Amino acid sequence: MLKYICIALAVLIGDVVSKAAFPMPRLAQTCTHMVVRRDIVTLSAEEQQRFFRVVREMHRRGWMDGFGSMHDHISHQVHGSDHFFAWHRRFLRHFETLMQEIDPHAVLPYWNWGSYWQNPLADPVLSSAFFGGNGRPGDNCVVDGTEARWGRNYPTKSCLTRKYRYGTGTGSFWPMRAVRDVMKTTKTHAQFRSRIENGAHGIVHLGLGGDFETMWAPVDVLFFLHHAMIDKVWAEWQTHDPLRFQNVDGTDSFRRPVTADSIMPFYGEDVGSTLVTNGPGYCYTYDDLPAPPSVPRNKPKVMISMNTLANATSENFGPEAPAQDDTRGLSEDAEQPAAADPQAADPQPAADSQPAEEEQPAEGFFARGHNSGPKFSDGSFAKAHRPNSQFAEGFYVKGRNPDAKFSDEPNDSGHDDAKFADFVPPQPMDHDWLQQSHYDPAEAARMQSLVSNVVAEINAERRQVVAN
Repeated sequence: MLKYICIALAVLIGDVVSKAAFPMPRLAQTCTHMVVRRDIVTLSAEEQQRFFRVVREMHRRGWMDGFGSMHDHISHQVHGSDHFFAWHRRFLRHFETLMQEIDPHAVLPYWNWGSYWQNPLADPVLSSAFFGGNGRPGDNCVVDGTEARWGRNYPTKSCLTRKYRYGTGTGSFWPMRAVRDVMKTTKTHAQFRSRIENGAHGIVHLGLGGDFETMWAPVDVLFFLHHAMIDKVWAEWQTHDPLRFQNVDGTDSFRRPVTADSIMPFYGEDVGSTLVTNGPGYCYTYDDLPAPPSVPRNKPKVMISMNTLANATSENFGPEAPAQDDTRGLSEDAEQPAAADPQAADPQPAADSQPAEEEQPAEGFFARGHNSGPKFSDGSFAKAHRPNSQFAEGFYVKGRNPDAKFSDEPNDSGHDDAKFADFVPPQPMDHDWLQQSHYDPAEAARMQSLVSNVVAEINAERRQVVAN
C-alpha cells in the first residue's frame, strides 16, 4: 500500500510541476480544420523542410525536454497498461497542437518502418536527409540529420543519443504482414494492445537504442513519428469493427478496468474522447485509411483534481528567453539536410573526429536528474506508399522481376541480398529491458514466435519464385 501511495504522490507532484511550466493547450471542442497525416517520405521537399523547421524550433524552446519528462514520469501507468493506445494518441495530439502553435499548417507525419523492415539501415528516415542514423562512436551523440548535435536537459544535460542494438545495425523490424496477422486474429482491445506493444512497437525502441530505448525517448522527435505509425496501426484495427470506435477493454497498471469512461493519466480526460481520430480536439485522419464513422458522444469527462486545477496555466507557452546562441529558428535560409539517397549507407564520422558543440535547448522546464527511470486487414494499410521502398514485403527476387528495386548493400545480418540470402526475423528482445520498461516478457515471446513464422513464410515464397 505504501508503495502505491508513494507512486501516486510522485505522479501528482510531477503532474503539477510539469503543467505549471510546460505548454498545455486545451483541445478544441469542434473540428474547424481536418488534417491528413502522411508517411514522411511521401511529403514534398517543401513540406518536409517545413516540418523540420517546426521541430527545430520546438527543441530550441525546450519543449522536447518537457515531453521526455512527462512520458518518463508516468511511464509505469501507460506501458503494460490498456491506457497505452489512448494515452499515446493524446500525447501525439499534444505534440501536434504545439507544432501548430508555431506553424498553423504543420501536421505530424508518421514513419512507416515496415517499408524497410528487413534492412532499416537503408531507410531514408534514418539517413542524414531526415533524422540521422546511429550515434557517433564514443559518446553515441547523433551528429547527422535534422537533429544533428542536439542537446537535451532531461534527465541530465547531454547530447541526443542513439546506440544501435548490434553496434552498427538495428536488427530487423516487423514486416507489415506480421502486423496484419495480428490485426486479423485479435478481437479485443486488451489483446491487440498487448501484442502490438510487446512486438512491433518495442522492437523499434530497442533497435535504435540510446535515448530511444528509455522512457524519456520523446526527447527524440523520431519517437513521435514512430508512435504515429503505432497510432495508425490502432486506427486500422479499429476499422475492422465499428464497436471499436466506441469502447475499449482491459486493465490499467493498478489492475482496475479500463473503459471509454476511464480517465487517462496526466491529461485527466476520458479514454472515449480519443477513440475517433476525426473527433473533437483530434481532427485528423491517415492518408490511406477511411475516415472513422461519426460516433455521438457526450462532452468529454474531465477529472476534477489538481490535474485540472493546474490547467489554469495551460496557455503559458514556454520559456521567457530562448537560447541566444541558437541559429536554427524558422527562417527560410536555415541549414537544411541534404537530399535523400535511399541506396546510400548512413555516413559515419571518423572515430577520431572532434566532438562539435551540441545545440542545447532552453533550460528551466524540469529538474535535472529527477526520475531518471529505466530504459525503457487485408485493407489499405498494407499499401506500399514509398516509391523507393525495397522488397515491400520481402518478396521480389533479383533477376525475376525487372520492375523490382534491389539493394546490393548487405542487410543487418551481414548477408548480401543480391545473393538471395533469407531475411532474418527480429531477434528476441532482452528480458531485463522488457521488465524494466514495463513490458510483458511472456507476450513478447509469443510475438517473437509469430513474427519468426511470418518471416519464414516470406522466405519460403521468395524461394518458390526462384524455383518457378
